[in-house]
Amino acid sequence: MNTIAKYIVSAALLAASAPAVSAAETPADDNGKLTFLLTGASFSVPENGWFEIGCEDLGAEAINKAVSGEAIYHTARRMNLGTFYTTEELDRTDVFVIGHVHNQNVANEQWLKEKWEDYTSIATTTDYSVAYDYVIKRYIADCEALKDNPDSKYYGTEAGKPVKIMFCTHWHDARTTYNPAIRKLAEKWGFPLVKFDDNIGFSRLDAADGEDQPSRKFAHDTEKIGETVYGWHPLRGSNSFIQRRMAQIFVEEACKYLGLEVPFDYALTPASPLVVKGETARMLVNFTAGHYPFDIDGTAVNACPHFWEVENVQENVTFKAEAVSDAKGTEAASGSSQASIMVADKVIAPSYDSFVHQAEQSKGHADAETLDLKNGDGWTRRIYITFPLADLPENADRIGIRLYYESVVPGKLNNENRPHDGIETLELAGNTSTYTANLTWDNHHSHVFEPVTTAQLTQNMLNSYVGWDVTDFVKAKKQEGASNVTFRISTPYQWRSLSRFTSSESTANPDKGPQMLIALPRETTSVSTVAASEPSISVSGKTLSNPAGQPVMIYAPDGRAVVVSSATDIDLSALAPGLYIVRGNNSVIKFAR
Repeated sequence: MNTIAKYIVSAALLAASAPAVSAAETPADDNGKLTFLLTGASFSVPENGWFEIGCEDLGAEAINKAVSGEAIYHTARRMNLGTFYTTEELDRTDVFVIGHVHNQNVANEQWLKEKWEDYTSIATTTDYSVAYDYVIKRYIADCEALKDNPDSKYYGTEAGKPVKIMFCTHWHDARTTYNPAIRKLAEKWGFPLVKFDDNIGFSRLDAADGEDQPSRKFAHDTEKIGETVYGWHPLRGSNSFIQRRMAQIFVEEACKYLGLEVPFDYALTPASPLVVKGETARMLVNFTAGHYPFDIDGTAVNACPHFWEVENVQENVTFKAEAVSDAKGTEAASGSSQASIMVADKVIAPSYDSFVHQAEQSKGHADAETLDLKNGDGWTRRIYITFPLADLPENADRIGIRLYYESVVPGKLNNENRPHDGIETLELAGNTSTYTANLTWDNHHSHVFEPVTTAQLTQNMLNSYVGWDVTDFVKAKKQEGASNVTFRISTPYQWRSLSRFTSSESTANPDKGPQMLIALPRETTSVSTVAASEPSISVSGKTLSNPAGQPVMIYAPDGRAVVVSSATDIDLSALAPGLYIVRGNNSVIKFAR
């Protein structure tokens, strides 16, 4: 099944939402892949995740130029200098998303000019309305100017590149100066508005006297507006609920604007394709688009990826989801999906494991107790593991390698540690070279690797294994006569966290070093239900019992949060008849009114 939804373009809707380009004006080499360009500040930088997740769901390229601590006038200044985007970036950008959401009036027309050229002091302005106006008008002019640029695919067209711009509200409704102002600006220009504040699932008005604002539950710090304390920066990372909720809102608005369809779907991916008998098999359930909470075979799920676990595995297990839907009742496009995790019959230890460190270029790490992985800021680290093939059974059904994830040190943004719940992509490449303790950063580029596969890593996989299926690669190299295979693990992830895995030299975890697992042909047991944790919240009659007094959110069938409360007993009598979903205190339950 496809893990990334493909978009379907409706020509009629595109024509209605943006300046039309005739077939003769459309470049012949245009591959149809959308590109979104984002400008913004700390709510939009890549470490958040909503923009990147949304673009992935749209099958689009994401160009993120957000800079923490900046404002819309910084974007205006860069446009003025001609450094905000290159001609090539402008040429391939289909939609310009403006995500600067400071609590300022961006719709004040007192100082606005008719043309962008009339803003003679844009290099020093700090006026948000002026900066917004300049950025919009300058972008429109730059798009039109591509018709005269021989390096542009729009060269020779009548009007240059069609202009598509999207605005964004703040991530919730506390910024009562900015949110109304951006609505006025969207109405003035006729551009769509990503209404995070209306659709995020809670409101500042939900908090009763004496209660914390609901936005604080989804933020790692606070800001004070007037006399009220709100959540400031949302919890970050592609595995964060609030970032994925924002991505869903962004995708929905983009689809309406561009005439796209992104089917709600899911995919099953083993955390490790093989386990040892008696261990827990963990299947990752990843969702594309849709609306939280999801429903898998009658169990509500509010995380992505969701971990579907079977403990004390004795035989191969096939995980099969019979029915998957989202909060709006939309059925998953695939209808059903299944994947298996096998029990290993043989375990092979590595003959060599180490890592290289960019900041210690001439030093080897073959005797280190951990295998370190990191990317960025001159501190990149990559892992190398060699396995002998002499004892590889000829009839191996599946071959996998795995690492034990023992610790993580979060990366920093502007020298500040911030809570981050991200998904890292671990890229696995392989060759048949032989390495020694002399492997260092200085010489690690000397050997050619070929890509093998990837795996996902999240922080809630700590103290467990992450693995890769290497069956085809290993069998091919064995058939070619190789006596060993070496794997390199790296990550392109931009958050720059330091992930540490157990090495074969570890004294703290002596039995959890790298392993190659081999499964022989055998029967497979099917598991078709998702085990739900014992709820700590319950509904009886017209009352929801919340004994822990933790924040609880009640969702209507359309995905809206209709109740947000931390009361121990919550009155449900005012709810309209229908099926509701409750999320709170690590529990998700359903009830009917």
